[in-house]
Amino acid sequence: MRTSPDLENAPLTLRRYEPMKPHEETFAQIVGDYVQEKRAIGYRFDKESRTLLRIVNIQEGIDHGAPRLSRELAERWIEKTPWENETNRSNRISALRGLGEYMTRMGYDAIIIPQRLTLLKDYAYTPYIFSDRELGSLLSTVDQLCATGISTHSDLVFPLVFRILIGCGSRITETLQIEKKDVDVEKGTLSLLNTKNRKERIIPMAESLVQKCREYVRNSQSIRSFNLSRWFFPNKEGIPYNSGTAYGLYRNALRLSDISHGGRGKGPRLHDLRHTFAVRVLNKWVRDGKNLTTALPYLAIYMGHEGLKACQHYLRLTAVMFPELIRTVEKEYGWIIPEAYHESD
Repeated sequence: MRTSPDLENAPLTLRRYEPMKPHEETFAQIVGDYVQEKRAIGYRFDKESRTLLRIVNIQEGIDHGAPRLSRELAERWIEKTPWENETNRSNRISALRGLGEYMTRMGYDAIIIPQRLTLLKDYAYTPYIFSDRELGSLLSTVDQLCATGISTHSDLVFPLVFRILIGCGSRITETLQIEKKDVDVEKGTLSLLNTKNRKERIIPMAESLVQKCREYVRNSQSIRSFNLSRWFFPNKEGIPYNSGTAYGLYRNALRLSDISHGGRGKGPRLHDLRHTFAVRVLNKWVRDGKNLTTALPYLAIYMGHEGLKACQHYLRLTAVMFPELIRTVEKEYGWIIPEAYHESD
């Protein structure tokens, strides 16, 4: 008989699931396997594992460690305590609901908490997802604005900057701080080193974008600030452009492209080009039938995220933006999207 795993220190490896007879698998071991799976696909899952440990202790008193999640346990767990608010209660319920879905998927007898018992949190800002037509119009307008000469070298810099934002999903700050050594036009890769989360990553570029990079380097050879600087996108002082310059250009391009802007804090934000990239990738993956369970961690690494939370948000956005995919996303991958909840301002 295996010993119960330490739920708070479950290893990051995902063991192969081998069906066992009910009496050979304890509830604690099932929970341990669930924690392992969550960590294997990118979650830290520390707080959640402590919550699950409390569930294991309660289940021991109700079902004596049997490999099931009973209605009695569920009803006990969802009761609201006098000292907690709805947000805390919702988080507790979400933990048990996720476990119930896992156990059901693995063939165990389990109650799944209905969604109506949890609250759905909306993000304070809903990203604007650009259509293909809008992206094309935006790039065309940026090219036209830059041709008039915003600043020295800008007619070369910003058309490429915006293509990298759209084609690679990078942040504006890390894009503007790319160094010459970070751009490999032979291998077609872009190294992002000055990143928000200090997560260095190598980004493969589409051949059309690689060609744009080659043209940029070739056309910049006559620019003194470019030759004397280590930066790939230097201004006339030889240092990276400020992101405010890119944002001002972006706002003008939105206006001239007839893409309505709601005002400060309401978007579309420049950062929404990054959100659009992620949603477009997920849309393609779903349509191509890729296994999102294994693909999402790759997207998280590519985007430079700490974990999978942001990518799961993108998955939810994908289902909203492309209604015909909702059934596929919910049926196949709903279990990897954690419960969300509303928070009062």
